[in-house]
Amino acid sequence: MRRGERCLDSLEFLLYTLGRIGLMIACAAFAVFTGMVLCPAVITLLPEGTVRDTLIDSTLRSGIAFIVMLGLLLVIFIDDGKKHAAYEIWSSVNITITLIFMVMLYFVPSIFRESFEPDGKANAFYEVSYFPFEWLGTKLGAEFIVSVMIGLGIVAALLFGGYTAAYKRYAKLHPFILRHSVQSESQSNDEEEAEGSEDMNMLNE
Repeated sequence: MRRGERCLDSLEFLLYTLGRIGLMIACAAFAVFTGMVLCPAVITLLPEGTVRDTLIDSTLRSGIAFIVMLGLLLVIFIDDGKKHAAYEIWSSVNITITLIFMVMLYFVPSIFRESFEPDGKANAFYEVSYFPFEWLGTKLGAEFIVSVMIGLGIVAALLFGGYTAAYKRYAKLHPFILRHSVQSESQSNDEEEAEGSEDMNMLNE
Protein backbone atom coordinates (compact mmCIF):
# COMPACT_ATOMS: atom_id res chain seq x y z
CA MET A 1 0.00 0.00 0.00
CA ARG A 2 1.32 3.44 -0.91
CA ARG A 3 2.41 5.95 1.70
CA GLY A 4 -0.51 8.08 2.85
CA GLU A 5 -3.15 5.49 2.02
CA ARG A 6 -5.57 4.07 4.58
CA CYS A 7 -7.62 0.94 3.94
CA LEU A 8 -11.28 0.73 4.88
CA ASP A 9 -12.03 -1.52 7.82
CA SER A 10 -13.70 -4.87 7.11
CA LEU A 11 -17.29 -3.70 7.53
CA GLU A 12 -16.77 -0.49 5.55
CA PHE A 13 -15.10 -2.42 2.74
CA LEU A 14 -17.87 -5.03 2.64
CA LEU A 15 -20.60 -2.39 2.51
CA TYR A 16 -18.73 -0.37 -0.11
CA THR A 17 -18.13 -3.40 -2.34
CA LEU A 18 -21.72 -4.65 -2.08
CA GLY A 19 -22.98 -1.15 -2.78
CA ARG A 20 -20.86 -0.80 -5.92
CA ILE A 21 -21.91 -4.25 -7.14
CA GLY A 22 -25.54 -3.22 -6.69
CA LEU A 23 -24.94 0.04 -8.57
CA MET A 24 -23.19 -1.86 -11.37
CA ILE A 25 -26.23 -4.11 -11.78
CA ALA A 26 -28.53 -1.07 -11.77
CA CYS A 27 -26.39 0.77 -14.33
CA ALA A 28 -26.22 -2.31 -16.56
CA ALA A 29 -29.99 -2.74 -16.35
CA PHE A 30 -30.57 0.90 -17.29
CA ALA A 31 -28.07 0.62 -20.14
CA VAL A 32 -29.85 -2.46 -21.50
CA PHE A 33 -33.18 -0.65 -21.23
CA THR A 34 -31.71 2.32 -23.10
CA GLY A 35 -30.25 0.21 -25.90
CA MET A 36 -33.04 -2.34 -26.33
CA VAL A 37 -36.17 -0.34 -25.50
CA LEU A 38 -35.62 3.41 -25.37
CA CYS A 39 -33.48 3.76 -28.51
CA PRO A 40 -35.86 1.77 -30.79
CA ALA A 41 -38.81 3.74 -29.39
CA VAL A 42 -37.13 7.05 -30.23
CA ILE A 43 -35.87 5.83 -33.61
CA THR A 44 -39.37 4.83 -34.71
CA LEU A 45 -40.32 8.51 -34.47
CA LEU A 46 -37.84 9.35 -37.21
CA PRO A 47 -38.90 9.32 -40.88
CA GLU A 48 -38.03 6.22 -42.85
CA GLY A 49 -34.70 6.39 -44.61
CA THR A 50 -30.98 5.68 -44.36
CA VAL A 51 -30.54 7.44 -41.01
CA ARG A 52 -33.33 5.45 -39.39
CA ASP A 53 -32.01 2.17 -40.80
CA THR A 54 -28.53 2.98 -39.48
CA LEU A 55 -29.70 3.89 -35.98
CA ILE A 56 -31.91 0.83 -35.61
CA ASP A 57 -28.84 -1.41 -36.08
CA SER A 58 -28.35 -3.71 -33.07
CA THR A 59 -24.58 -3.19 -33.02
CA LEU A 60 -24.97 0.58 -32.72
CA ARG A 61 -27.57 0.26 -29.99
CA SER A 62 -25.27 -2.13 -28.12
CA GLY A 63 -22.51 0.46 -28.33
CA ILE A 64 -24.86 3.09 -26.94
CA ALA A 65 -25.77 0.77 -24.06
CA PHE A 66 -22.09 0.23 -23.33
CA ILE A 67 -21.41 3.98 -23.27
CA VAL A 68 -24.41 4.58 -20.99
CA MET A 69 -23.28 1.92 -18.52
CA LEU A 70 -19.68 3.12 -18.56
CA GLY A 71 -20.70 6.77 -18.22
CA LEU A 72 -22.92 6.13 -15.20
CA LEU A 73 -20.28 4.03 -13.45
CA LEU A 74 -17.59 6.63 -14.19
CA VAL A 75 -19.67 9.33 -12.53
CA ILE A 76 -20.05 7.11 -9.45
CA PHE A 77 -16.37 6.21 -9.17
CA ILE A 78 -15.13 9.73 -9.83
CA ASP A 79 -17.38 10.90 -7.02
CA ASP A 80 -15.98 8.08 -4.85
CA GLY A 81 -12.44 9.30 -5.54
CA LYS A 82 -13.33 12.81 -4.39
CA LYS A 83 -15.14 11.61 -1.27
CA HIS A 84 -12.41 9.17 -0.29
CA ALA A 85 -9.82 11.92 -0.67
CA ALA A 86 -11.91 14.28 1.45
CA TYR A 87 -12.40 11.70 4.21
CA GLU A 88 -8.83 10.40 3.88
CA ILE A 89 -9.84 6.80 3.21
CA TRP A 90 -8.13 6.52 -0.16
CA SER A 91 -6.73 3.06 -0.91
CA SER A 92 -5.67 1.61 -4.26
CA VAL A 93 -5.92 -1.85 -2.65
CA ASN A 94 -9.59 -1.42 -1.72
CA ILE A 95 -10.64 -0.03 -5.09
CA THR A 96 -8.72 -2.74 -6.98
CA ILE A 97 -10.33 -5.56 -4.98
CA THR A 98 -13.78 -3.98 -5.39
CA LEU A 99 -13.35 -3.76 -9.16
CA ILE A 100 -12.16 -7.37 -9.30
CA PHE A 101 -15.28 -8.53 -7.45
CA MET A 102 -17.49 -6.46 -9.77
CA VAL A 103 -15.86 -7.81 -12.92
CA MET A 104 -15.90 -11.41 -11.73
CA LEU A 105 -19.55 -11.24 -10.69
CA TYR A 106 -20.52 -9.97 -14.14
CA PHE A 107 -18.13 -12.21 -16.07
CA VAL A 108 -18.52 -15.64 -14.42
CA PRO A 109 -22.11 -16.31 -15.64
CA SER A 110 -20.97 -15.72 -19.24
CA ILE A 111 -18.73 -18.80 -19.01
CA PHE A 112 -21.76 -21.07 -18.84
CA ARG A 113 -23.65 -19.73 -21.85
CA GLU A 114 -22.58 -22.63 -24.06
CA SER A 115 -24.11 -25.05 -21.57
CA PHE A 116 -27.64 -23.98 -22.52
CA GLU A 117 -29.73 -24.59 -25.62
CA PRO A 118 -29.32 -21.80 -28.24
CA ASP A 119 -33.08 -21.24 -28.42
CA GLY A 120 -33.76 -21.65 -24.69
CA LYS A 121 -34.86 -19.10 -22.11
CA ALA A 122 -31.34 -18.94 -20.69
CA ASN A 123 -30.03 -17.72 -24.03
CA ALA A 124 -32.52 -14.85 -23.92
CA PHE A 125 -31.16 -13.96 -20.47
CA TYR A 126 -27.62 -13.79 -21.84
CA GLU A 127 -28.63 -11.72 -24.85
CA VAL A 128 -30.27 -9.17 -22.58
CA SER A 129 -27.77 -9.15 -19.70
CA TYR A 130 -24.71 -8.88 -21.94
CA PHE A 131 -26.24 -6.67 -24.61
CA PRO A 132 -23.78 -3.79 -23.85
CA PHE A 133 -20.92 -6.02 -25.04
CA GLU A 134 -22.53 -7.33 -28.22
CA TRP A 135 -20.90 -4.61 -30.37
CA LEU A 136 -17.42 -5.84 -29.42
CA GLY A 137 -18.15 -9.32 -30.69
CA THR A 138 -19.47 -7.90 -33.97
CA LYS A 139 -16.69 -5.39 -34.55
CA LEU A 140 -13.80 -7.59 -33.43
CA GLY A 141 -15.24 -10.86 -34.65
CA ALA A 142 -14.63 -12.23 -31.16
CA GLU A 143 -16.48 -15.00 -29.36
CA PHE A 144 -19.08 -14.15 -26.75
CA ILE A 145 -16.85 -14.78 -23.71
CA VAL A 146 -13.93 -12.88 -25.23
CA SER A 147 -16.06 -9.85 -26.05
CA VAL A 148 -17.45 -9.78 -22.49
CA MET A 149 -13.94 -10.10 -21.07
CA ILE A 150 -12.62 -7.23 -23.21
CA GLY A 151 -15.61 -5.04 -22.42
CA LEU A 152 -15.33 -5.58 -18.67
CA GLY A 153 -11.59 -5.00 -18.85
CA ILE A 154 -12.17 -1.63 -20.52
CA VAL A 155 -14.78 -0.70 -17.91
CA ALA A 156 -12.57 -1.71 -14.96
CA ALA A 157 -9.51 0.12 -16.33
CA LEU A 158 -11.44 3.35 -16.96
CA LEU A 159 -13.15 3.20 -13.57
CA PHE A 160 -9.83 2.75 -11.79
CA GLY A 161 -8.32 5.57 -13.85
CA GLY A 162 -11.28 7.87 -13.15
CA TYR A 163 -11.20 7.09 -9.43
CA THR A 164 -7.45 7.68 -9.19
CA ALA A 165 -7.53 10.87 -11.27
CA ALA A 166 -10.38 12.28 -9.16
CA TYR A 167 -8.49 11.54 -5.96
CA LYS A 168 -5.25 13.10 -7.21
CA ARG A 169 -7.03 16.18 -8.51
CA TYR A 170 -8.86 16.68 -5.21
CA ALA A 171 -5.65 16.11 -3.23
CA LYS A 172 -3.83 18.63 -5.46
CA LEU A 173 -6.52 21.24 -4.82
CA HIS A 174 -6.44 20.41 -1.08
CA PRO A 175 -2.78 19.46 -0.40
CA PHE A 176 -3.27 19.43 3.38
CA ILE A 177 -5.20 16.15 2.99
CA LEU A 178 -2.26 14.15 1.68
CA ARG A 179 0.15 15.89 4.03
CA HIS A 180 -2.09 15.13 7.00
CA SER A 181 -2.36 11.47 5.97
CA VAL A 182 1.42 11.13 5.75
CA GLN A 183 1.92 12.90 9.07
CA SER A 184 -0.65 10.65 10.73
CA GLU A 185 1.08 7.58 9.35
CA SER A 186 4.48 8.83 10.54
CA GLN A 187 3.09 9.59 13.99
CA SER A 188 1.56 6.12 14.17
CA ASN A 189 4.88 4.54 13.18
CA ASP A 190 6.74 6.62 15.78
CA GLU A 191 4.29 5.52 18.47
CA GLU A 192 4.74 1.87 17.50
CA GLU A 193 8.52 2.24 17.59
CA ALA A 194 8.33 3.94 21.00
CA GLU A 195 6.15 1.16 22.36
CA GLY A 196 8.56 -1.41 20.98
CA SER A 197 11.50 0.34 22.63
CA GLU A 198 9.68 0.44 25.96
CA ASP A 199 8.96 -3.27 25.75
CA MET A 200 12.61 -4.02 25.00
CA ASN A 201 13.74 -1.88 27.94
CA MET A 202 11.37 -3.71 30.26
CA LEU A 203 12.72 -7.06 29.09
CA ASN A 204 16.32 -5.93 29.58
CA GLU A 205 15.52 -4.77 33.10
